Amino acid sequence: MKTFKEIREACWKGYKQVGQKKKGDKMVPNCVPEEAPANAVGDGSNVAMPPAHEPGVHVKKKKRDLTKLLKREDYDRVELENVVNKICSNQEVEENQVEPIVKNLKRKQENGTYNEQVGIKTFRYVVDNQIDSTVSEEFRNEVATHLLSKYL
Repeated sequence: MKTFKEIREACWKGYKQVGQKKKGDKMVPNCVPEEAPANAVGDGSNVAMPPAHEPGVHVKKKKRDLTKLLKREDYDRVELENVVNKICSNQEVEENQVEPIVKNLKRKQENGTYNEQVGIKTFRYVVDNQIDSTVSEEFRNEVATHLLSKYL
């Protein structure tokens, strides 16, 4: 049977004694937490928990993608600018597709046979070659209109 002194100096449940420490004028047991399995609940049930729920663990939150913060019309505008920049920055597309179209449209303007629908349709040729088939017709027309306004 334990004496009163042993009971008084015993560590709490879940703690174990690792030597002695000085508290005031007397020596007392140095009680430290018993080691629990990693990612386990403190009650010993061995149920794994996410790191964010463990005490003392700070998990960094993922940064939100900027495009998710944009409104739909702003997102569409950014996408439009990305596609236009992709087409304009490609030197091969610029030389082989855009320059002949621009020359042709300027010649039509001089002759008086030009209208905006013809310009959009001719730039759609460039857009259709640069964008995958999953993009909507409306978006393709917007890109073609933007390219037309940029070059003419």
